[in-house]
Amino acid sequence: MVSVVILAYNRCSEVLVTIEKTKAVSTSLPFPFEFIIVDNGSIDQTSEQIKLKHPDVNLVIKQKNNGIAGWNEGFKAANQKYFLVLDDDSHLESGLIEAINYLEENNAVGILALNVTTGPFTTGAMQWKDKQELSGFFGCGAIIRKSLYDKIGGFAEWVHVYAHEWEYGIRCLDAGYSIRYFANSNVVHRASTTNRSFKRIRIYSTRNEMGIVFKYFGNDRWKYLFKMWIDNLKRIKDVGFLYCYYEFLGSLKFLVFKSRLSHTPVSRSTQEFFVAHYINPNPIFGFITKRFDRLIGRNKGTKIK
Repeated sequence: MVSVVILAYNRCSEVLVTIEKTKAVSTSLPFPFEFIIVDNGSIDQTSEQIKLKHPDVNLVIKQKNNGIAGWNEGFKAANQKYFLVLDDDSHLESGLIEAINYLEENNAVGILALNVTTGPFTTGAMQWKDKQELSGFFGCGAIIRKSLYDKIGGFAEWVHVYAHEWEYGIRCLDAGYSIRYFANSNVVHRASTTNRSFKRIRIYSTRNEMGIVFKYFGNDRWKYLFKMWIDNLKRIKDVGFLYCYYEFLGSLKFLVFKSRLSHTPVSRSTQEFFVAHYINPNPIFGFITKRFDRLIGRNKGTKIK
């Protein structure tokens, strides 16, 4: 019934904790459950330690890190009806049976966003309501229906890192599925600082936010992109020069990168839903900006998530 798919990269101790805690939950499940771990080109002891301590899991070893698209190798190997997607530093704490029962009763739900209770980015901070329709999810804790994956494929290679949940979300919506928040299934995000920095998060998030609009919006996409850029500049007095400078670098990355993106607009109704279902649609990706606002004061230049 459930394939847990975990992407690991140079966080050996963290992924071992995730496996152990998730295994503890799986022992009480009334349905089939399999583990698939993708080592996304780690240079530490991740693969060796998993083989030694958890020889029963399906370990996929990649020689080269390709970012969030590494999850796709796990999806390809998965045999069950639902994919439980976890980061190597997040684990399911409770509510999986209830979440699966909900999905079994609601075939139109393609992605179930679980309740991320800890870490800098929590669903509580987003003020999501139980069963609320969403346009994205948190990648450290979600369930993807295999039939959705079979229809639209996996995570986009071009995104590489950050905002992939909303790129996948817009394709999910356009395929006729919905995304719902399930408050009664809890995920603990231990939020390791390894491989994360504020600068990298902000630059790649900006690049990818603009890339989503450029790729999936219609002929008026430049209107939205210009609005995003202007609105971000207006915020300099609130968030500081460094924050806006990183956004500027992200915008430059987008301008260089955009020629690699084919224009494949989704339906107008999907675009309208996508814009309307953010915490703050001004700018379009204001909900992501809001998430970083809470971190800027204490984390400038430090490794965070």
